[in-house]
Amino acid sequence: MLIEQEELTIYEVEALHKSIQALYENGNVMVDMSQVRKIDMSVIQLFISAQMTCVRNKKLFQLQNINEELSKILRLCACEFLLGDANG
Repeated sequence: MLIEQEELTIYEVEALHKSIQALYENGNVMVDMSQVRKIDMSVIQLFISAQMTCVRNKKLFQLQNINEELSKILRLCACEFLLGDANG
């Protein structure tokens, strides 16, 4: 799933949650973050919850194409585990 917004905030969480649920129901959750520059804590919390659910149910959750700006935000929030092996 490609996210086309540059910024994800609490205002996008509900729609993002529904999109992630649909991916989850069909298999693994792969989210292309190449266009995203900023996220807030509500989005990070959603990603953490989605990752935990996927791990618990033996599915893959992966944020892909994370740019340096977004990587820095995740590291500052002590959420570098969301970067995965390729980005961490």
